[in-house]
Amino acid sequence: MELNIISPTAKQTHKIVWLELNTPVGNFVIQPGHVPTILILSPQKKMIFRLENGKQESILLTRGGTAEITRNSATILANV
Repeated sequence: MELNIISPTAKQTHKIVWLELNTPVGNFVIQPGHVPTILILSPQKKMIFRLENGKQESILLTRGGTAEITRNSATILANV
């Protein structure tokens, strides 16, 4: 699954196994094949993801953001 993180200053692309996102209504774990969804991301929460090489990483979304999920990708518009 491809993860694209877009912020006002940079763009990152990662190949991931799963992604955990925090929203005002709860946490979502996104895996390949997930139903297409758009989510509002909570501020001051971490976005956690596991890379295909097994390494786990996280990014603090200081001002929140928006996520667009498709069956094979996730695009995060981050207000970091």
